Amino acid sequence: MKYTARRTWPEKSKSWEYLGESDSLEEFALAFATDKALAVDTEFVVIEKAGAESEIEFFKVTRTSPYGLVTAAPRVESETGSSSTADTTTASAKDEQTDNDGGDDNYGGVEAIAGAWRGVIANILMFVKAGGAAFLFFLAAIFLAKWLFNAW
Repeated sequence: MKYTARRTWPEKSKSWEYLGESDSLEEFALAFATDKALAVDTEFVVIEKAGAESEIEFFKVTRTSPYGLVTAAPRVESETGSSSTADTTTASAKDEQTDNDGGDDNYGGVEAIAGAWRGVIANILMFVKAGGAAFLFFLAAIFLAKWLFNAW
């Protein structure tokens, strides 16, 4: 199977750092931790690249010689900058809610939609500004033609 991985804590990687094949998710996670020489308490996510039904697993490095991993709950980033224990509590509560619902966790759903709307609104504002600038330019041209050259 093909898998990909990236760090999630303490430094969150913006792109996937590691791509490869392995027999199991755990073997791939161990290979990622070993090859990238991850420090103790580093957390990362591994995703199976198999389409819509991909398996997602979060891991935490517990020791480095030899590397030891445990599964971890995903961290939820807060905007207020609260402590990591509050983040872990929130993540475990979210995990329990997902287990109780039996639902599919849409990763980044609300945040992704909000980001998309921010982009749409920014583009609309840019076009309004450009249109306003063009309108003012044409008004100035008409004013100059009327008053300087007595065109009308």
